[in-house]
Amino acid sequence: PIHASTMKGLITVAALPLLLLLGTTATTASALFVPRREHPQEGSSQQLPSTTKRGRAARAKSALLPSEKSRGMLVDAACIGVGAVTGALCRYQVGNIVTRKIQEHPRLSSFAGWHTAGINVVGSFVLGTLAGIPTVDPAASHDHRGITARTRLCLGVGFCGSFTTFSTFSVDVMGMLGKGEMTRAFSYAALNNFGGVMAAFAGFNVAKRMLRQ
Repeated sequence: PIHASTMKGLITVAALPLLLLLGTTATTASALFVPRREHPQEGSSQQLPSTTKRGRAARAKSALLPSEKSRGMLVDAACIGVGAVTGALCRYQVGNIVTRKIQEHPRLSSFAGWHTAGINVVGSFVLGTLAGIPTVDPAASHDHRGITARTRLCLGVGFCGSFTTFSTFSVDVMGMLGKGEMTRAFSYAALNNFGGVMAAFAGFNVAKRMLRQ
């Protein structure tokens, strides 16, 4: 049995990421809806209507509207969210397909869990490709051979961040070591790490060659 103090420590450690996430979310939410106050220009005789009903309604409406910077933060968050949901669903679907194939063909049971390594390698290739593509501002540049900053957020931070998984890889290695499968564990770790780095280099070089054409 697990000692009560040990269990309390595990719960505390597990709760730390959640507390950090809640704190970040609260900070972002408060920054998104900071009231905007309009001040008359110095030396101007024009004053904001403070006593009329229309003036009070206008100030209340402007206070509820997010600023331009806050709207940009909302759009960035939406781009990351779309990419994250898509990446997570893709990883989930790949896992379902691999599990179903192994159930249909028991001789493939030795490859159970290796799809995570494949996902990480593919995600590394995609992220390496994005790293090789420059970020452009279509409104300020005539050279459109690149991607916008929000496209990079959507595909890099959102999609690749949720499609790949280091935590599942770590748990898989831990399970293999616990079963005494040393060779399999080291092979699996090598494929994830070395294969992922090589895939990122390959994607980066592919993007650079395509841009030079």
